[in-house]
Amino acid sequence: MQRLSNKSLKISELTACLCAPGVVAEALEHLMQGEAGQAAFVACVRHDPVLALRLRPFAGEFDPARRDLLRALLLAAPVATGAAQVAYVQRWRQSVSVAHLAQALAVRCGTVGAEAAWSAGLGHNLADYVDAEAVAAAQVAPWLDEVDSDGWAADAVRYHADPLPRGRAAHPLVRVVQLAYLLTTRADAVDSVDVRAALATLQMGAGDAAQLLADSQAHTRQLAQRFGLSDSVTQTGNQGFDRLARLYAGQAAQSALHSHFRHPASPEQALARLQAALHALFGVARSCLFATAGDGLLRISTLMPAPNGLNALGIPPDDAHSALPRALARNAPQQHETGVADAALVDEQIARLLGVSYFVCQPLRLPDGQTGVLLAGDGVAELAAHPLWRFVLTECVEAWSRPPDMTLPAAAPAEGAVDAIPRDRVRRAIHEVANPLTIMRNYVNLLSDRIGADSAVQRDLGIIGDEIERVARIVRGITAAETVDPPAVALELASVNSVVSELVRMALGTLFTPNKVSVQIDLNPDVPPLPLQKDLLKQVLFNLAKNAVEAMPAGGHLKFTTRLVDEPGERLVEIEVADTGPGLPPPVAARLFEPVDTTKGADHAGLGLAISRGLVERMNGHIQCNSTPQGTQFLIRLPTLQNGQTQTTTRRYGST
Repeated sequence: MQRLSNKSLKISELTACLCAPGVVAEALEHLMQGEAGQAAFVACVRHDPVLALRLRPFAGEFDPARRDLLRALLLAAPVATGAAQVAYVQRWRQSVSVAHLAQALAVRCGTVGAEAAWSAGLGHNLADYVDAEAVAAAQVAPWLDEVDSDGWAADAVRYHADPLPRGRAAHPLVRVVQLAYLLTTRADAVDSVDVRAALATLQMGAGDAAQLLADSQAHTRQLAQRFGLSDSVTQTGNQGFDRLARLYAGQAAQSALHSHFRHPASPEQALARLQAALHALFGVARSCLFATAGDGLLRISTLMPAPNGLNALGIPPDDAHSALPRALARNAPQQHETGVADAALVDEQIARLLGVSYFVCQPLRLPDGQTGVLLAGDGVAELAAHPLWRFVLTECVEAWSRPPDMTLPAAAPAEGAVDAIPRDRVRRAIHEVANPLTIMRNYVNLLSDRIGADSAVQRDLGIIGDEIERVARIVRGITAAETVDPPAVALELASVNSVVSELVRMALGTLFTPNKVSVQIDLNPDVPPLPLQKDLLKQVLFNLAKNAVEAMPAGGHLKFTTRLVDEPGERLVEIEVADTGPGLPPPVAARLFEPVDTTKGADHAGLGLAISRGLVERMNGHIQCNSTPQGTQFLIRLPTLQNGQTQTTTRRYGST
């Protein structure tokens, strides 16, 4: 490896390094377990050289807010897939082998900390993970300064490949990592004179080293199989990637379930949604709910529909034979299967009345604060161990535990009621939106890696990714708008023609073609780049295109045109969006750019053109509309640069 300066590796370079998909997947699974998964999470990420260093600042902190941050870090981490994984496997196996052997040597010699030896061994070849040429170990070493206060771990990485005689009197950690590196990477190392001499300084023989090396290699093979990084898997498929993809899918399912349980009107409605989820996800045929009654017995609850015959049953809470009291006493799921000789007769009767062959008893906190027992019959095998089981129950409980201000009114808000929505509810909604956006963005990246070089599909995925990011910026802008002094947004020189082309390409297969609308673009190549925010212009054009399509329910023609126009004292770029619809009724045209009560339905807020006008105004432009029975034409005019200044005249908005 080429020796470079002692400059530190930049954190931006470290965040771009590939990680093991299997390690990322398992770490995410442990995060989802909350505090119960903390120890397993720490033990997992120490097997990934990049994650082990990136997560070092979070050591010892595992509160809910920090778990969300860790989850975001893992979801955004780049992972090795496809052809890149072949080379990655070799680097990773060397990292783990040297780490394991260095730790074993440290334990044998007794003068070096085992954790420091593992960290130094794991990071000895971290430079090989950086997507840059000729990165030296000296640039990686400073990342290990926190392992020990004297910097011995950093030295071990810095000098791991140096000749053994040079480190004869060096710190034991340096010698341990040097030995581990040589034994792992050189086939005949244990028989060489310099290695035997170095082993002697650690009071070890060649036989001891050979046994430790064999143990290290076996351990590495086991880990490779666990994380989907074995050589055979690399040739036949990518188990680590598949596992990570399934996990992303699981998190996307969680986001959907969160929406499913949102804002129930009553506990009964929340439980009805629970029954629907149990049936859809787990195949639960019948379910019911038992709760402690006034006489102290477990009786059927009226919160959830159940067969009438269950009303006659009352189960003592100390009946150790029945699965229901056992579930309450142990605060853990219990199972009953019909036909078992020593099963409680009352459980057999419950199964008969429900019409199921077995059921799971799950403790569940009820709206009144007591703990009841949910019975779910004839679901999937090992129902209580299903990854989504606990999540579904938690969402149901949280649905009826939310404060009243988080429940949306059943009726549509009256005029002006939008302004009365509390800001804290808006912030919570924005926070909830951010999670599925992150999942979708990362899932698109995973699909892009899996699909390969198909240019058409990659282009479409790129459009989806760009639009997800645009939604994220809009959402972030809502909270930024509430600040006293919102940060200035940097403008960029953007091609108006490119924005129009991207919009048409994005909407062709999803908006225009399905609605039988043909599209024509006539772009003037002399239109110069403008200093603006592309997102704002794209949002305006999409609003106009969507309105045009809705105005032509039987199909029609839509045309986008760009041109240069001159007005007194300034030159402008004009964008025309024209349709062949029936035109606008005079009452609508008179209030075209004002917020109105729409008649289009629940998906339309009547704000599209009002928002568009505001966005054009933010770009120092103006918009007008000309409408006739033969069609409607919107004209957007934006200033160009003249004498180094942006023309910022004030315009009157309206229809003509």
